[in-house]
Amino acid sequence: MSSPFKKALLRGAAAALVIPAALNLTACASPSGGDDVKSALSSLRTTLESISGVEEARVAGSFDGSPDRRKLGVTVYVTDMSVEAVTPIVEQALQQAWAFDAFVPVGYSIQVWPSPVPSPPANADTMFDIEQIQSALELTGGFVYNRALSVGPDVLEAKFGARG
Repeated sequence: MSSPFKKALLRGAAAALVIPAALNLTACASPSGGDDVKSALSSLRTTLESISGVEEARVAGSFDGSPDRRKLGVTVYVTDMSVEAVTPIVEQALQQAWAFDAFVPVGYSIQVWPSPVPSPPANADTMFDIEQIQSALELTGGFVYNRALSVGPDVLEAKFGARG
């Protein structure tokens, strides 16, 4: 015969295992995200590729060592690398990245490359230097490093308004 203490202990252990699974509160997550995140990233890529002048786009979420600190990286491949053509593309790409809501990024980065997508190893000298258009983007912050723009969510919120 089981003691009341043993029964209570077993019920508690079973609840500890069953309740999180029933509520989908598992802690295991892949770095690339679940199916919802992958679907949202694919949808964002399709949206970016619909921007005039964009031939192809790539998007990815990345971690900086903590699973709740994800960044969103955007790379667009464009037909015209002129300042006049790239400025509106980058602005629209940033706006679409800001609207992305499968996870809340702690940072955003964007790179602009000539199309077609170069074969590895890509020559970084062919990447568009976003520093040329940084002031035209009228951002309140961010920085360009190795020709790519990095901004925080506060910068995009100041530019595009609250995410909603």
